[in-house]
Amino acid sequence: MIAGGSGLIGSAISEEAIRRGFDVIVLSRKSAPGNITWNPSVGEINLPSPAHFDVIINLAGASIASRWSQSRIEEMHDSRINACRTIEKYLAKGLLTTKVYIGTSAIGIYGDHGNDIVDEKSHLGEDTDWMVTTGKAWEEGHIRMTTYGIRSVVLRTGIVLSHKGGALKEILQTAPFGIIGYFGNGKQFWSWIHMDDLVEIFFRAIQNESMSGLYLAASPGSVTNKELSKAASNAFQSHRLVVPVPVFFMAILLGKMRRMLLQSCRGYPARLLAEGFSFQFTSIQDAMKDLIRKRKMKM
Repeated sequence: MIAGGSGLIGSAISEEAIRRGFDVIVLSRKSAPGNITWNPSVGEINLPSPAHFDVIINLAGASIASRWSQSRIEEMHDSRINACRTIEKYLAKGLLTTKVYIGTSAIGIYGDHGNDIVDEKSHLGEDTDWMVTTGKAWEEGHIRMTTYGIRSVVLRTGIVLSHKGGALKEILQTAPFGIIGYFGNGKQFWSWIHMDDLVEIFFRAIQNESMSGLYLAASPGSVTNKELSKAASNAFQSHRLVVPVPVFFMAILLGKMRRMLLQSCRGYPARLLAEGFSFQFTSIQDAMKDLIRKRKMKM
């Protein structure tokens, strides 16, 4: 079962799960074939009888891809915490049972670390940053699932790059006009991961019984924001001009969201590498070439 299964990551996991012969049930607010409806804001799941799933994947939460007003920040926080609480409530009642629980968190939990390399053991950001406080509460919600004897894995993801949307879509918005922007001075490190690698990590977490606890799910090849934009430009047959997006312009368009784009976090997936996971994409140049090629095929 996948909570938030209609989003970018959830859809990719669903497609791969079906390809591998799994049955997929999506926990969704919308009624549709293959869905179980729920309303996490009031803590309800439409379950007429107890249900068992081999794995529960919790990706639920309001999208961060919008201008961050205070009300939007509260919605992004509450939607994530309420999703965890609702699933836990039904596990506690025995109405849901599972062998494995996988939840996600985000790289923003570290705050701004400059050029320092961070991994699973690195200190987290200050509680004055809502992304940090939300991340901490989100991870605590996931970890509580172990109370019920469930093997639980929390994936702290970097910026997910997919040819079907998400961050790459935003990065390439101006590409048709011959330019690609970077933010501020472009020297801030961005931890990224190719969608194919992220999906493979999920299936490794499902199938490998030795996996439990927190993992940083980001490529070991973190790059600066400017380097990422250059890699995107170079992936086109006709290169785009890479230009800075002024901070004052970002403030007008994005509000508080600009903080996330200007923070620097150089993530390193120490646990995954130590446990033998092999990334398909460790080079941003190779990742961008693959994604731009797939994007062109899709258009």
